[in-house]
Amino acid sequence: MSGLKKKLILTGIAAVMMLGGCSKDIDVYEPVPAPFVKNVIETKILWKKSVGSGVGKYYTQLAPTFDEVKVYAASRNGDVYAFNKDDGSREWHLDIDDEEENDNRRSTRLSGGLVVSYGTLYVTSENGYLYAIDATDGVLKWKANVGQEIMSAPGASMDKVFVLTITGQLLAFDADTGEKLWSNGNDGAVISLRGDSSPLPLGNQVVLYGTSGGKVNIVSQESGVLINQIKVNVSSGATQIARLNDVNSTPLNILNEVYTVAFNGNLQGVVLPEIKHLWKRQYSSCLNMASDSTDLAITDVSGHVYAIIRVDGTQRWANTSLTYRNVTAPVYFKRHVVVGDYEGYIYLMDDATGEIKSMRQIDSSGLYTAPVADEQAMYIQARDGSLYAVDIAGDDAE
Repeated sequence: MSGLKKKLILTGIAAVMMLGGCSKDIDVYEPVPAPFVKNVIETKILWKKSVGSGVGKYYTQLAPTFDEVKVYAASRNGDVYAFNKDDGSREWHLDIDDEEENDNRRSTRLSGGLVVSYGTLYVTSENGYLYAIDATDGVLKWKANVGQEIMSAPGASMDKVFVLTITGQLLAFDADTGEKLWSNGNDGAVISLRGDSSPLPLGNQVVLYGTSGGKVNIVSQESGVLINQIKVNVSSGATQIARLNDVNSTPLNILNEVYTVAFNGNLQGVVLPEIKHLWKRQYSSCLNMASDSTDLAITDVSGHVYAIIRVDGTQRWANTSLTYRNVTAPVYFKRHVVVGDYEGYIYLMDDATGEIKSMRQIDSSGLYTAPVADEQAMYIQARDGSLYAVDIAGDDAE
């Protein structure tokens, strides 16, 4: 990061440990054992494929994505794949490691997740590149040298694609040509969590993203000018670690409402464009939220999973049985809230009560990113690069 202030960057779990202290007799952050669950429903694996070497033990937010026909997934070393959603047959494969900018690198270091928009698949790298791939045939359309490390997935509107660098700089590129259109911002934080909010375009007017200063910036897509800010949380504490205030979770947009959460507290809902506050509640998270027609689901910094009623912010239920199991962000799937953990288990919680209705170890290498889901299946990527399509078995899937 030549010419820019370097940051001490902490993983979420490391920051939690520093904030809470420790005991010489008991490791209070030791994960609880996997719970015993008598499955009420069963899951079935529809298909399994490999996307290369996966992410290993790296902090790499590479989650699959999908469109109407295909599922897309990638590994840290540069392999990008497209599979047919119905049977898992391979549609195409692209090895970005073959690009010249990666010749003298240890790895391509793909890191920022995958986004598919208007027939183009986008992926970012810690080496500072944004890649645009034709989603139909896997041909690399263009690449852009951002010049700074990127940890989060890009965001795409109809004609632009946005990336947020690890220093808090937001950049916009032409979706057709890869031409850089503008750049804006630099959070200047010396200490922050490792990872960033993904930019969230709203239509073709504004783009939202979280900052390490406890805010969500609202920026013009056309000019990159900061239009407004949502204050999510105000930092407090005696040390810089205690004052960590990152908004790493990507803002969640539902109609004209936006929901945000900060690492050190405060989940809130606001109405745009006037920034009218709906409610604010004390929850801490650095993971993305999920929603269905009535609720929000959130995984907090301790691995507890909550369902929050959107209309007033009251808590519908809490499941605290997975404490410190490095629980993933949640996803809604067929009347369940689904999360994974570091030992590779997936848990299906009843969306009305939070009770775990099904538990299954999908992959012993562990799960780091949340499943993604459509109406027919969940698509789950394990740390070793295995990609699974999973459904609920039997009549319960109806």
